Amino acid sequence: MSTDLKNRIDTLYFTVSTAGHVDHGKTSLLRGLTGTDPDRLKEEKARQMTTDLGFAHLRLSAETVKKSRPQVDTDIVVSFVDVPGHGKFLKNMLAGVGGLDMALLVVAADEGPMPQTEQHAKILSALGISRVLLVITKCDMASPAQLSDAIAGSKELLQRVDLTLVDVAEVSNVTKDGFPALIEKLVNALVDAGERESARLNAPPFLPIDRVFSIVGYGVVVTGTLVKGAIAQGDNLLIEPGNIKARVRGLETFNTSVASATAGQRLAINFSLKEGKALARGQVVVGEQCSPTSTLIVELGQPGVKLEDNFQQHVLGQPARIYHGTAECQGAVRWMEDLPADANGKKSFIAQITLFDPLIAEPGDRFVLRYGDEGLAGGRILITARPRWITRERLVSLAKLLAANDKKSAALEFLKANPQGLLPDSAFALLLPPLSLPVVISELIGAEKLTRVSSFVLSPETRKNLFDRLVVEVEKAAQPTNDSSSDVRNTQEALRNKVLAGLDRTAFQEIVKDAIEKKLIIRQAEKLLPAKVELLQAPDDVRLLSEKVLSILKEHVCLEVEELAKQTGSDKKKVQAALQLLSKEGTASVVAHDFASTTESIDAAHKQLSKIFREKKDIAPGDFREAVGTSRKYAMALLAYFDDRAITRRMNNGRVLLKYPKDEL
Repeated sequence: MSTDLKNRIDTLYFTVSTAGHVDHGKTSLLRGLTGTDPDRLKEEKARQMTTDLGFAHLRLSAETVKKSRPQVDTDIVVSFVDVPGHGKFLKNMLAGVGGLDMALLVVAADEGPMPQTEQHAKILSALGISRVLLVITKCDMASPAQLSDAIAGSKELLQRVDLTLVDVAEVSNVTKDGFPALIEKLVNALVDAGERESARLNAPPFLPIDRVFSIVGYGVVVTGTLVKGAIAQGDNLLIEPGNIKARVRGLETFNTSVASATAGQRLAINFSLKEGKALARGQVVVGEQCSPTSTLIVELGQPGVKLEDNFQQHVLGQPARIYHGTAECQGAVRWMEDLPADANGKKSFIAQITLFDPLIAEPGDRFVLRYGDEGLAGGRILITARPRWITRERLVSLAKLLAANDKKSAALEFLKANPQGLLPDSAFALLLPPLSLPVVISELIGAEKLTRVSSFVLSPETRKNLFDRLVVEVEKAAQPTNDSSSDVRNTQEALRNKVLAGLDRTAFQEIVKDAIEKKLIIRQAEKLLPAKVELLQAPDDVRLLSEKVLSILKEHVCLEVEELAKQTGSDKKKVQAALQLLSKEGTASVVAHDFASTTESIDAAHKQLSKIFREKKDIAPGDFREAVGTSRKYAMALLAYFDDRAITRRMNNGRVLLKYPKDEL
């Protein structure tokens, strides 16, 4: 962690969960660390057993942190999630371990690892929460031999289920022996976990809901851990699934009101809901609309090296429960394909899970799957939907690349599988995590393996094919025919549908522009025509003059033909010939007989007309002149041009817009 951390952030926020067997002292440990009783339900206090999620927090001042790490000059706030240890309440334990930085695995010295200890450890492993601080409690009640056996057994368990032991702390919840050392080890472990990447802090907010309740006079309140982004009072957010609009009325973190919060903080959010729909655990607070999914392509396995006997038979087609974030839903594994065993001999599969209830999921998310009475599996989500245009064979190939973390090859394979060969960036969200998607696409474009046309991503080969197809279709459309529709075959809209109907108008115009610049086609009003040899073989003096004229026009919104003649030192007739050539090439046009403008200036003026009309429902010459930044003479010439082409129509003292720019349709 950087030594200038204080200059960038005042407080570091972490979320840590307890895990372990019932009655091994998880709740007492947190009470001793934080001074807060995480048991909030009457039933829990009566039974002395955590049945639902409990929460507590520990604020460590910069002075305390510096005792362990002198180079870190910032406060640390640790939000603890106390989860149930009894098997009956396992689903609540699963809901509490999403978005964690680390876990405290609590083991009693006098008993050592027990059945729920192992079950919780497997869940942590399945969810990818690999960093574990082992806390041995009840050290005052155990003999040295029992303590040694408890530590050894716990280490063996962690190794067996692929969890990383970051440190061991020995404490007594009664005498508080070992607590100072535990805090020091906790600080070291969290600092070593590293600072949250800026991309996660700057991402749209994402908060899985783990509790919903109402307060008289305030309304609905939800709680959860802010996994990504920031939330502030007054923000307008969404709750998914459900597309429920909500405004933030108030924010609290551990009974303290705050104006805003950032990733890593434990929050209670008071919402003003725009609809009367009920909220529930498992929904997600998000900053932008996202689509729920009912199909997941996953990497599925069991924590530890060896799969149980007949694992596939027990899982395939059988009812199962999927735990993801704070959501719990029913589903079934539809099919499985073997993956090569890893270096430790661990076996896993590519599988499709069909959910009976939709949930919000992202590629890279971890999940747990429970089947039968005690069966436990889990893994990583690779793809969050199954596009109809991808065959199962190709889907498996794609998933194997993602399982090997080869995101770039997976993105290229995904694009290649698309029948049209081009996709918007948003389509890659099915297989690339939100934080890595723009990075992967940018690197592939930088390596010239992908290119961009407007909002679409495609391969250089596909772009060339589109270009070649456009030129061919323009030439076909120009051929003589007896068909009564021949007059519309070479319009830009007809040609766009011929070349690729899925290409939006803005992207199509980029391809058209390339073809015009290469002198292969010309634009005449709404039509595209082949660039006739005789048109392109203009006299050298006219071609040279056209280049000078275009260069001058690019510096002006509009200019008189006579002024162009004066500035080029040529006569008016030659300038008109040069403008005719530029018009055929689609780069400039004569405006109102005696004026000229570049195609770019005309398009920009058209957009200003649209903007004025959308705002005022009337286009006054003065408003248009001010918008395009020119004199009244040139503004009126351009307006006459738009009137002649039925783009505008004069009405009283102003105008109405009849045709919007193509990229606004």
